[in-house]
This record gives sequence, structure tokens and C-alpha cells, in this order.
Amino acid sequence: MQRAIKAVSAISVFLCVFLFAFVCYGTVSVPDSFTVADSFSADTGSPFFNCVCDSDAVSTGSTLTQTYSAQIKLFNFVPVKNSTVTVVNRRYVTPGGQPFGLRIFTDGVVVTGVGSVPVDGGTAYPAKKAGIKQGDIIKKINGTSVTSNQDITRLVENCDGKALSVELIHNGKDKKVSLLPAKQSADGKYRIGLWVRDSSAGVGTVTFVDNTTGLFAGLGHAICDVDTGDAMPLRTGDIVGATIRGCVKGTSGTPGELCGVFSTGVIGELFINGSKGVYGILNETEKKAKRIPVALSEEVKVGKAEVISTVSGTTPDYYEIEIVKIYKSDGEEKNMVIKVTDEDLLKKTGGIVQGMSGSPIIQNGMLVGAVTHVFVNDPQQGYAIFAEQMLDTADTLLKELENAA
Repeated sequence: MQRAIKAVSAISVFLCVFLFAFVCYGTVSVPDSFTVADSFSADTGSPFFNCVCDSDAVSTGSTLTQTYSAQIKLFNFVPVKNSTVTVVNRRYVTPGGQPFGLRIFTDGVVVTGVGSVPVDGGTAYPAKKAGIKQGDIIKKINGTSVTSNQDITRLVENCDGKALSVELIHNGKDKKVSLLPAKQSADGKYRIGLWVRDSSAGVGTVTFVDNTTGLFAGLGHAICDVDTGDAMPLRTGDIVGATIRGCVKGTSGTPGELCGVFSTGVIGELFINGSKGVYGILNETEKKAKRIPVALSEEVKVGKAEVISTVSGTTPDYYEIEIVKIYKSDGEEKNMVIKVTDEDLLKKTGGIVQGMSGSPIIQNGMLVGAVTHVFVNDPQQGYAIFAEQMLDTADTLLKELENAA
């Protein structure tokens, strides 16, 4: 009898410890808040914990957004914690996959290099002496805005040997320096020893289009200067059609690249070149194009998915991929690790290549993200951004345009 009592006691203690451990785990692992679309239910991400809404739960907010308090229960029975659930309306967009070309003109000029000026009796370093460095963005010289290399050349050559007041952005902060040009020995013209860039062009992939507004999103990351690696500051930009004429396959250590050519004619205007992609307005859209829901980040799961991309011509195709890992942190464009599993795509490109950035990722019939980067040492794998983050940026642009109208 005593043995039975001891056995029951031991089992009871074990169960209590087991339940206590699970409750502690749930308290830490289950989020304090969830966002769901068009439904008063939330996925905790674990089969052991359920999100239960009491019948007398009170919702607050507008018709677009509502919040309520829900109880998290272990095995749908043991209370663990309370979480806040926010319900938002489901959004729909038309997925892309088509190639596009873009031409951007910088807001100011980007310093891509600092050099010397040969002068009588030696060498001068005007820009270096003034403290100007690679990556700086020159905005004004002597109070005059500069937007091209020609602007700088004209102002420097007409300085009459006097110091120039240069307004620039250095490490994200405004800065003003005094720059004294040097007279070049070869032609007697004044020079400052700088290499600058005032424009850029490239080919990417459309992520999605909102056919009701003409809003367009692509790339999933910024267009960066090839020398500095920094995002090109956008003043104006054009969106043009593009055709993929070939592909350099990616190999370990060498990223591949889609080879595209621009079509004639501008098809839209670019307004944002940011960390989460490029955004603009298309001149024309196909009003009846099929739309699909945009997944919330909480709805994206590890497992099979598809990517839509164009690796030849102008018509996109669907290819199988796998979402290998998900990062829940906000504010970054590297939200997922993806792996190309489609044999046809691997045969054509070797995996993810430059030019595929922005290719939409589809899972369970929803747009969940876009390709952003390739792993240099493993072209089969790369990073992707949540579609929800790109849609948030697109919404911000739309509001700014509406306010400006």
C-alpha cells in the first residue's frame, strides 16, 4: 500500500513539475500580442497552447482595426497568460514577377572616391584636406544646389581660387566644410580631387502592384552605389519595361546575374529608394488582374512555397522553393532564409541571382514575401523580406502622395 502511495505521489509531483515547466515555457515563448486578419483567432505557433477569447471580451478600435484581450491556455485548459489580439482587414494585391528597369537620379551627388590633383611642384589633396570622404553626399556648394557632376565642375572651375563652402551629409548628419580647390598643372583649371556619381540604372523584379491606385513595389532592398555600398539618395526616378536576354549562372563564391535590356518608353515614376525596396506609381495597370491576399508575418511558416520570377523574356514562371528559417524581428529586410529546390530553376540560374530581387514568394495562396539577397557561398539559398513590411512602406507612400495632392 505504501509503495502505491509513493508511486502516486511521485507521479503527482512529476505532473506538477511538468505542468509548471510548460506554463513557464508558455509565459516566455508565447507573444504578448498577435495580429490577425479578418478573424478573431490567433495562432500561438505551438500545438500545446491555444488562444481563447472569452464570450464577454470587449473589442475596441475602428472598423479597420480592432483589439481584444485573449487568454492563452495550455492544452486548452490551464491558464498561462493574457495576450492582446489586433484584428486588421485583409489586404489584396496583384503579385508581380515581371522584370523592370529603373533609372534614378540622385538628390545631391554621391562621393565615390577621393583623390589627388597634380599641381606645380607636387600633389594636392583638396577634398581630403577638407575632410570629405567616400560615401558623403554633397548637397550644395556656395549655397547652390548640385545634382550632377557637371554642376560641381562648373562651380569649381569658376571659383577664381577662392575657398568653397560645401554642404554635405556625412554619416547621416548635415555637415559644412570649407574646400579650397587646387590649380591643376596640366591645364591650369581648378580641381578638387573627387569622383562623384549622380545617377544609376539597373534591372529588378516587380513584387506587387495595387491596380486600384497604380502603386508598385519591387526589389525588397535599396538600390546601392557600387562603390560605397550605401543607398542612392533619390531625387527623381523612372520605371521602364525590361526584357531578360540571358543569365550568368551563380556558383559558390560568385553571384550570378540576369542580363536584361530596357524597353523604350517610361511606364511609371519612382518615389522611394529605401531599405525595404523601391516604390512608385505606374502609368497604367491591368484593372482586372488577379489579386491575392497579403500574409501577415505571423502567418508565414517554415516549409514549401513558390517564387515567381522571370529568367528569360518578359513572362514570369512559378518555381518551387522552401522557407528554411523565419526571423521575427521588425525593421530588417532579411526576415526569412529561403532555398531554391526547383530543378528547372537550378538548371537555368544555379539558384538565386542578381536581378531576381523582388521576386514574390507565394505560400498557401498568399503573398508572403520577396527575394532580397543571395548567399554568395551558396547560391541555392538567400534572404527574403516579409510582404507585410513592403506593403506598410507602400501605404506610407500612398498617404504622402494623397496629402501632397
